[in-house]
Amino acid sequence: MIQKPLTRRTVLRLGGGIVSAVGLAAVAPSVAFADTSGYTFGLWKGGSGDQRIWWNFFDTGGWTTPQVVPGAGTSAGVAMAGTNQAMAVATWKGVTGDERIWWNSLVTGSWSTPQVVPGANSSVGPALVTSGLGAIMMWKGGSGDQRVWWNYFDSAVWTSPQVMPGAATSFAPAAAFRPGVPVLHVAWKGVDGDQRIWWSTLSGSLSGTWSSPQVVPGAGTSAGVSLAAMPNGNLVMAWKGVTGDQQIWWSQSYPGSPGSWTAPQVVPGTGTGTGPSLAANGNAMAMTWKGVDGDERVWWSRFDGTNWTAPQVIAGAGTSFRPAVATSPWW
Repeated sequence: MIQKPLTRRTVLRLGGGIVSAVGLAAVAPSVAFADTSGYTFGLWKGGSGDQRIWWNFFDTGGWTTPQVVPGAGTSAGVAMAGTNQAMAVATWKGVTGDERIWWNSLVTGSWSTPQVVPGANSSVGPALVTSGLGAIMMWKGGSGDQRVWWNYFDSAVWTSPQVMPGAATSFAPAAAFRPGVPVLHVAWKGVDGDQRIWWSTLSGSLSGTWSSPQVVPGAGTSAGVSLAAMPNGNLVMAWKGVTGDQQIWWSQSYPGSPGSWTAPQVVPGTGTGTGPSLAANGNAMAMTWKGVDGDERVWWSRFDGTNWTAPQVIAGAGTSFRPAVATSPWW
């Protein structure tokens, strides 16, 4: 059953349901299911010279033929997430010269007309994560603004953008929830000249307290970080290496040690010039990425909690930036 959208005075417990009524300015954003089976979708900017946004999904026979998202265009980052309102949501930075963040929804196989997210601007694009009845969006600011911003979407209304305290980045951040735990985990690359990976958490509700940013030991990137949770509660982080290192690295954080990350490891056989994306589906996790410099094919692999499958190309998919992957039970 489709649930009625929240009113302006609804406060959500992060990752879950309603806590109390206190006057929020609105309601709002997205990023993929981490604890339920469904359809796995791919979303990406086209190759060099193509600013259209393309999409497909994984069926029993493999990835479907790519299709264009009507009216959507970007010069950089895209994001997608399922919501608990019988839809999947996509967000993206506009085309060259347009730093506004746009959004639309996928309902019963059809995309809605793109709309602007009020007050949201980025030079690289956003990230999304499902929360309660809607989703949370995180993004780097526009040109000259390396602050990390966030807001919330309830399938109808976006809240006013807020700055994440103490966080700054030159790329897009990443966000995830452990299943059933109302704590938002966020990871990001540092500012220009800082290739360390940082992380922080928001606990309790949308008006909760952010923890002080901390460095992920041994992890460094020149581009994108991705974050998602397995059904057992393990958080998985994946990223491109530092400048000159196009390998994809990964680490885990276990529920029993939520403040610790395992030693970084290389995902065998992978390479990227922009960074990967992660989304869990059932007991596995999908990862997609653009190839190394000069390779605009989109690749993917599956993680079972221990091992990664051999990388494969997604037929017909090409991009000059980082693709997105998301899971939603809705179609």
